[in-house]
Amino acid sequence: MLRHFASVVVCLGGLVACTLPKYVVSDVTRHHSLPVTPSGQTFAIFAIDDEQETSLAFKGYAQIVSDYLSSVGLTPSSSEDVSPDLAVTLNYSVDGPSPDFRARSTSFTVGFGHYSHRNHFGSYYRHPNGDMYGNTKQVYTRRVDLDIYDGGSYGGDSPNRVFEGDALSLGTNGQLEPVMPYILRALFIDFPGASGSTKTIRVEIPPEAEAAMTGTYAARSGR
Repeated sequence: MLRHFASVVVCLGGLVACTLPKYVVSDVTRHHSLPVTPSGQTFAIFAIDDEQETSLAFKGYAQIVSDYLSSVGLTPSSSEDVSPDLAVTLNYSVDGPSPDFRARSTSFTVGFGHYSHRNHFGSYYRHPNGDMYGNTKQVYTRRVDLDIYDGGSYGGDSPNRVFEGDALSLGTNGQLEPVMPYILRALFIDFPGASGSTKTIRVEIPPEAEAAMTGTYAARSGR
């Protein structure tokens, strides 16, 4: 226990280089009437935005969704001419930037002076009274919507929706591409999940992918 505490103090003090895990944080909300265990129903994925429908980025994201749906027991439709059991729609957007955000925190002592750390939006500096204030940054909201309909009703006047999910992720970078795989992963953790629930889900970023994550909202863990 003492050794663990000592190593944390050393990391905080900056005496050695300490690499902490980084995460993409998403607030995920899901409502559904799906069974807990799917039984091999077929599915096809559609865009609801005309520009996204023709984009190569959408095709890549749709493949990620297809892989996740296959991993939980569903089956990709083998032909566009055959009506799938389930119609899956995928949509994504970025809103912002928001007005400037200013972080504020309180410094603490670890035995050899005050420790000033970085938050997700800027670097703190220490005020003489011990408080720390952050640089102002503009924040973007990245949103992903995933809905599933009964295939026979999709495209009709009253489509029967059997799953609706959305994930919201904040970041100082308005680019969606670097974080999209991690947001989609959050949507499928414990899929389909408890209906009517909202959870904050952290998906760890592999170290080799960190270079692409500059400017994104990646939470740091002290463990």
